[in-house]
Amino acid sequence: MNAASRALAFSKVGRHISDSRTLALSHAQTAMRRQSTYTKPATGVNPAYDEALKVIKSYSARRSIEAKTAEEELRKAQESGAEADKIAALKKRLFDLEVDAEINDSEVLWNARQGNYDLNRPVYQYLKEREWLGRPLKVLMQRVLQMFVLPDMLDPRDVGTPESQLNVSMQGSSVFEPGSIVGPAAALQQPEIELVTFHDDTRHHTLIMVDLDEPFEEQQTFREQFHWVVADLPFSRMQSRAVIDEKSNVLLPYIPPHPAKGSPMHRYVLAVFEQGEGGQEKLEGADVSRDMVVRDFVSQHKLRLVGISFFRSIWNESVDDVYRNVLKTDPPSFGPMPSERKDIGPDGRKINPFENY
Repeated sequence: MNAASRALAFSKVGRHISDSRTLALSHAQTAMRRQSTYTKPATGVNPAYDEALKVIKSYSARRSIEAKTAEEELRKAQESGAEADKIAALKKRLFDLEVDAEINDSEVLWNARQGNYDLNRPVYQYLKEREWLGRPLKVLMQRVLQMFVLPDMLDPRDVGTPESQLNVSMQGSSVFEPGSIVGPAAALQQPEIELVTFHDDTRHHTLIMVDLDEPFEEQQTFREQFHWVVADLPFSRMQSRAVIDEKSNVLLPYIPPHPAKGSPMHRYVLAVFEQGEGGQEKLEGADVSRDMVVRDFVSQHKLRLVGISFFRSIWNESVDDVYRNVLKTDPPSFGPMPSERKDIGPDGRKINPFENY
C-alpha cells in the first residue's frame, strides 16, 4: 500500500471511529475510594498492644495540634502576601505534620495495603506516592529501557524519571503492566486512562498513543505511526481519570492496533505530556498527522513527559478485519526477500555446472 492510499485510509478512520463509537470513559473525574473493610483488633486482650495504642494516640494528638498551628501560620502568611518560598515552606511543613499525625494509624496502613486511598487526606497522598516510587516505577523504567521504548521514542536523558503513574486498561479489563502482550482484538476500543499525579493544581496534558514499529516499505525499515492524540486533558491529585468525549480536544481520533502480517512484535506506547507554562497553556490549532515524529511534536509544542506505559502486540487473524472494516484497505503482508538462486540463469533455465553459461 503506497503512502497516498495509506493517508486516504487514515482520513476515513476519524469519521468511522467518531460515527461508530462514543469517546467517553465511564469513570468519574475524581478519585473514587471503596468502603474500608478494616476491623479494629479487640483491646483488653494484650496489655502491650493497649499500651502501644496509647503511645500512638498521644503522638498523633501532639502532631495534630502542631498541624493546626502550622495551618494558622500559613493562613497569616498568605493574607500578608509573604514571599512564595516562605509560603511553599509552610505548606510543606503543614503537609508533613498532617502525614505524621496519621502515619501510624493501623486502619490507614491497612487501607493503603489494599490499594484503597482517600486522596483528600495528606497521609494517603504520601503513601500513594511512596508506593508508586517503589516497584511500579522500577518495573516501568526497566522495561522502557530494556525494550528500547527509550531512546527509540525520546532521548532518556531529556525525559528523566516520570513523575506520575500512568495506568492503562482495555475496556472491561484490569490495568496491564508496562510491556504486556495484548491481543489486537482486545484493543479495538480506546483504552481507559488514569494519570495518578501528586500536585494539587489542575494542569493541562496531552495524551498520545504511537506505534514505534510500523513497517516503512519505501526505506525497508520501521517508523512511528500515531494512533491517538488528545490535548488539554485536565489532571490533578484529585482528578486522575481521563474523560474523553465529544467536547474533548481530540487532535487524532483513536485507531486500533493493526500490526501487519509478517512484521515483528509492535510496541504501542501511551504517553502523557504536561503542556507548556507548567500545564497552563492550551494546545489549540495544532497541526498533527499520523506519520509525524514524536520528537518533533514534543519539541514544537514544548511538552514535558510526565507519564508513560506501553504494550506489545503482533498479527493475528483479527487484524485483517481492522484493515478491511476500519482502515478500508486490503491487509498487507510482509516477509523476507527471496534469496537469489545461484543455479538459475537469466533465461530461467537451470545452469549446467559443466558448461560455461
